[in-house]
Amino acid sequence: MKLTSLYTIASLELAYSSTLVFAGRPQSYKLNPDPEGQYPRLGACPDEHSCIFPPDLSQFIPGSYFDLRVELHAYDTSFTNKTVEPYENFKTTVRRNNGRWVDVDQFFNFEETPALENWDFEWANTIESVVSEDVAPVPVAVTSRIWRKLKFDKPGTYDVSVQYGPKEGYTVRYTVIEPKKPKKKAKNAILFIADGCNIGMITAARALARKHTSGKYHDLLSFEHFDNLGHVLTNSVDGLVTDSANSASAYATGHKGSVSALGVYADSSKDPFDDPKVELITELIRRRQPGKAVGVVTTAAGQDATPAAFYTHTRERGESAHIVDQLVHGVPDWVDAVVPDVWLAGGAEYFKGEEALNQTNYYDLLEKEFGYQIVLNKKDLNNYHDNDKLLGAFRTGNLDVWMERNIFNNNTVGNGAAPDLSGNDALGIDQPGLEDMTIKALEVLKKRGGKDGFFLMSEAASVDKKLHPLDFNRAWADLIEMDVTIQKTVDWLKKNDEFEDTLIVFTADHSHAFDVFGSVDQKYMAQHDSNKDMRDSIGLYAASGWPGYFDNDNDGFPDNWNPKITLAAGTNNYPDHYEAFALSSSEPRQPSVSDDHHGYIANKKDQAGKYGKGLHYNGNLPIGNDQGVHSMADVFIYSNGPGSDNFKKTIENWNVFYGLTEALDLQRPSKHEKKNKHN
Repeated sequence: MKLTSLYTIASLELAYSSTLVFAGRPQSYKLNPDPEGQYPRLGACPDEHSCIFPPDLSQFIPGSYFDLRVELHAYDTSFTNKTVEPYENFKTTVRRNNGRWVDVDQFFNFEETPALENWDFEWANTIESVVSEDVAPVPVAVTSRIWRKLKFDKPGTYDVSVQYGPKEGYTVRYTVIEPKKPKKKAKNAILFIADGCNIGMITAARALARKHTSGKYHDLLSFEHFDNLGHVLTNSVDGLVTDSANSASAYATGHKGSVSALGVYADSSKDPFDDPKVELITELIRRRQPGKAVGVVTTAAGQDATPAAFYTHTRERGESAHIVDQLVHGVPDWVDAVVPDVWLAGGAEYFKGEEALNQTNYYDLLEKEFGYQIVLNKKDLNNYHDNDKLLGAFRTGNLDVWMERNIFNNNTVGNGAAPDLSGNDALGIDQPGLEDMTIKALEVLKKRGGKDGFFLMSEAASVDKKLHPLDFNRAWADLIEMDVTIQKTVDWLKKNDEFEDTLIVFTADHSHAFDVFGSVDQKYMAQHDSNKDMRDSIGLYAASGWPGYFDNDNDGFPDNWNPKITLAAGTNNYPDHYEAFALSSSEPRQPSVSDDHHGYIANKKDQAGKYGKGLHYNGNLPIGNDQGVHSMADVFIYSNGPGSDNFKKTIENWNVFYGLTEALDLQRPSKHEKKNKHN
């Protein structure tokens, strides 16, 4: 069967009816389904004892780099013999388009076979071994090899096979696509990500930020005017529900990953930096379109999962100090570091002082050796008008949310979060917002990219960070800030004659299970004490009416954030908590607290309402959770400009990468690429 579609693998099972040979005997090949279980032995290891990374069904652009790891797992689930001997020998072979099998070293022109590695890990093959000390995990002895920095130069299908016994073997199939030339090449691409957002959040933001008459909105949100709308599947390689690391990595690499993994496939070793890597879109830009400028903007710490996915490789998203070092130096023996032209975020504590890797002063290093200008506050950011590389670190940790930067400034007094690590405060009024950072990034990127254009990732991080503790009002405000930022971006692009040449994509990396189901009369709720009577304050269907938000100054944000009638909203996963459906003037919200005996219980001091009343909710999560969690739900993807047709249907998250690379004409090799001996 000829594989004709870049964006679907639904027909691959029919295509995989070829015959493989192990130890001289034919063996039919078939897709191995993901195994049932809450704790798979390791993501993408459906075979009983062997794993190959990248896993089955992986897809590549011709000439893109990746690492190949083979692992053999020896274990005994019967516990008749807890000590197991690791496999000693295995053979790895490769073939293209059902051709002749070739030893992997010969196929990739390796002069020496990589060293054999051994380690142990424990496999929790039942949730009981996680929640009960009476059930022990399964010990696993590992034998492994890894081949670094490989690439497939020619389109086609490639089979990688490991034989580890006379009758035991496992094979995966990769597809290297026929590169597509875009109908109209996008000079620039901007990827906006509202972390953790879903359709319910967009619906709520519209209800707060847009006027309506007779039930008809005067206008939609800015991105709702884009040319195309689609859906993105968000699950990871080894589970239903993803986190920001592997979901953002899917956008950045075209490969599904595991929880906490950035730009790698997660192997079973303890080392967070030895996992098999796959090339990032920003690394591909540096190799194939080196004149193009690259920018990373976020309201989180810049080492956080989503921004880091576009410039780093590690199994553990929490390795913040190493992530900063990779920002500057990249990964040894890999492709060149991304070194973004613009990097604007929080996370200042990892650039100097005790938290920095080896206490390196990266501010000095970036200025003196890499030609960066450093800015540490909103005023200096707005006053910057040069064309040097620009790095802004505006406080330690995540930037304060829109509410604290614009309404509750006093909540930032005493935070001691100054980015120079002086111990002074980083007041909310001194921190830039998403709009400030995005527009400044565009100014610098246009200067630096010139005719070659730019790529920018801009993230509204705290949509997710405030949905976790059920602080819906603050999450709405940060999503509305994204809406205003996108509109300002469109205005800037038009003013600077870049709009027609720019692909704009707006999506989320994953979802929360949030929705609006009615309205709430806060005053009525405050007049009653019992849960039963307070529930009568919720208006459903005909009684839902309209909330009391208004935007008379037309800045895109509600002028009043705590009206008498507000939204009845919530999520379908939560810990024990009280809910008043209202804006809390204190921050952060803490919906549940530990009782030191039975996990987390509802926090009576966090009733979230100005009237001090709240409905009691019995949680439905494991009692060790004090916040809400992500959901599996698909997320939206709005797109506009050249290449936006790539995103107008239902796609998997890894296909976002292919849509971006096609639009930017990154799928075809360029004259700038360096030859590598491993072809």
